[in-house]
Amino acid sequence: MSKLDQNKTPLFSVLKDEYAGRNMLPFHVPGHKRGKGVDKEFHEFMGNGPFSIDVTIFKMVDGLHQPKGCIKEAQELAADAYGVKRSFFAVNGTSGAIQAMIMTVIKAGEKILVPRNVHKSVSAGIILSGAQPIYMNPEVDEELGIAHGVRPQTVENMLKQDPDIKAVLIINPTYYGVATDIKKIADIVHSYDIPLIVDEAHGPHLHFHEDLPLSAVDAGADICTQSTHKIIGAMTQMSLLHVNSDRIDANRVKQILSLLHTTSPSYPLMASLDCARRQIATQGKELLDRTIKLAKRFRAEVNRIPGMSCFGEEIVGREGVYAFDPTKITITAKELGLTGAELEDILTDQYNIQMELSDFYNVLGLITIGDTDESVDKLIAALKDISARFYHQGKKLTREFLRLPATPEQVLIPREAFYSEKNRVLFQESEGKISGEMIMAYPPGIPVITPGERITKEIIDYINDLKEANLHVQGMEDPELKYINVIEEEDAIYLYTEKMKSKMFGVPMNLGANKAGIEFGIDTLCDAYPDTFDEMEIIDVEKQKENFNEWNLKYKNTILNTCEKLASSVNEAVRDGYRPIIIGGDHSIALGSISGVSLEKEIGVVWIDAHGDMNTDESTITGNIHGMPLALLQGAGDRDLVNCFYQGAKIDSKNVVIIGARDLDLKEREIIDQLGVKVIYHDEVLQKGLDRILEEIHSYLKVDNLHISFDVDSVNPEFAPGVSTPVRNGFTTDEVFDMFKFFFKNYFVTSVDIVEFNPVNDKNNKTLDFVNELTEYVVNPD
Repeated sequence: MSKLDQNKTPLFSVLKDEYAGRNMLPFHVPGHKRGKGVDKEFHEFMGNGPFSIDVTIFKMVDGLHQPKGCIKEAQELAADAYGVKRSFFAVNGTSGAIQAMIMTVIKAGEKILVPRNVHKSVSAGIILSGAQPIYMNPEVDEELGIAHGVRPQTVENMLKQDPDIKAVLIINPTYYGVATDIKKIADIVHSYDIPLIVDEAHGPHLHFHEDLPLSAVDAGADICTQSTHKIIGAMTQMSLLHVNSDRIDANRVKQILSLLHTTSPSYPLMASLDCARRQIATQGKELLDRTIKLAKRFRAEVNRIPGMSCFGEEIVGREGVYAFDPTKITITAKELGLTGAELEDILTDQYNIQMELSDFYNVLGLITIGDTDESVDKLIAALKDISARFYHQGKKLTREFLRLPATPEQVLIPREAFYSEKNRVLFQESEGKISGEMIMAYPPGIPVITPGERITKEIIDYINDLKEANLHVQGMEDPELKYINVIEEEDAIYLYTEKMKSKMFGVPMNLGANKAGIEFGIDTLCDAYPDTFDEMEIIDVEKQKENFNEWNLKYKNTILNTCEKLASSVNEAVRDGYRPIIIGGDHSIALGSISGVSLEKEIGVVWIDAHGDMNTDESTITGNIHGMPLALLQGAGDRDLVNCFYQGAKIDSKNVVIIGARDLDLKEREIIDQLGVKVIYHDEVLQKGLDRILEEIHSYLKVDNLHISFDVDSVNPEFAPGVSTPVRNGFTTDEVFDMFKFFFKNYFVTSVDIVEFNPVNDKNNKTLDFVNELTEYVVNPD
């Protein structure tokens, strides 16, 4: 029951009574100035009403992006009418609202469970969000040649198989009026404590009549959107987005809508939405009583026409059919030998009747609150006439139903496929390649393959069978499908760290620190945790001829040779779309890892270390190169080392942050000051708190791509004693994970070093277990 006065239309009333009623003189856009500047013929056809309230944002009429007045009140009335927490006007239609819903609940690289036959706006939302779709198949009705809903059991099975799914999206009801058991699906999804998103484009009327399928807002969906223009009285493009649970951040919804919506929404269109809400809220039961009665009469009449049929509630109980919306009328004339497309063309060209759509077997129409006995009778009469003309010809439309091949391997997420370079190849020679486009088959209207999936021989054979059977194949650039756009492996682009495949490198270097034990770290990790480290590529440390008179650059040639090899391997991994994870060894190996990444990307560096590693061959006290790599990477120090892999500095000093420093040499501090590197000492972290420090780093470090170079000695030795150069105090292991999670959330993490695990100094495997857990996180960040 509504709590607010649903007879009110705050937005329309302000436009009609206060703006137009006061005959305001406009010195604002639009330029037609309340109709005076409109083309004469267009104005005569439209009348002056729409133009008289066609305004822009100002105080009197409120603003959609930050509503404080009549639009705010209109949205509150919509929420009250539908019994939800918040409602938003969606002026980019349900397509824009679907994109906003997905972007609200899913971050880049996260998984969302969706039906295979989603609307293209869902695919667009997945591309915009960078989500990874996990597909489930709806139930296919071979007799009718259409897809129905997704069964609750299908949803539950998919969630059991993949615990990383962060949200579920379903279509309910379908275009053809078929509804699944949405209440049961909502209960299943919520048992995993994730949100249910519903594309209820075809159900804005369901909430207002008990003889219609259960609406998503009544079934417990967390967020849904409805095309208010489809069945009820708003103008085209106007939709509502409803938020209905605390799992959804309504302020984030508002923020995302503001990103997607035009800054100049149409006030006449929004006013129609305001009034359509009033109409359905105050008269919905009466209007829908009449509409349902009309639809049932139409269906009964058509099912008596020879060679014609129109399915209805008799299909309830079939797989994927829990309820049915009778206002959707699906007519088939296959017994007359007519395809859906042919029947649609006949109705349009010869009877001046335009249907909603056609597929191979059917035409689909809608009976709405705008229909009358006269409109329904005209369509019935046309169908009777068509039957009389074709029935005695004795043709029947019969086609063998071809079962879809298995869902192919997803190599790239849709956003990656969208941005990857495409190449045109012969379709018959495309086996094994990554598809760059979608191919859809009618019936049943489910994609055979989508961009980013690998083409199989089974798919090629299936599509050949479809073409031989003269079934409709669409979605591809070449309508004959002689050629298809594909993505070659070397052209694939991996955009998000959360999705990126990782490639791990081990560098058992101990010469930079000149400390024994570090070289055994990699073998120890592999022995203890083979599942994590077995596929690691080892970069061999090959001893080179050294000049031992260079006390200030100990083992320079061997370290340089090793870093050159590491840089080459890392660079190749980055170019192939991988995130390199480099396990050391001492910190001198960062010279190689960062050099390999920086040749491809401009990166920032977060150096998490008890030490600064900013000495040079002139400032060093020990001559150990593990105390120099960060300075070398900025172009300071020995020229041979500075020019590792390619000449010159690899990173800009303004893009470097050292965090957790507790032990810096005096001359090292001078180099840091000269280069202008930001240092956050561990004492500062203790004083301000880690959360504040991380936000300061985010404000300071204005880069998109980030390399994290982590030295285990940044951790308090109490928690990670297995290092070569321990320093008192330091981070807890929980703080380290908090830092990594923050950086993965706020930056594109290109690569990670994890160095200085020394098993010789470990106690009770504390450091061993910690390094494994941290590596596991980097491989599969939350």
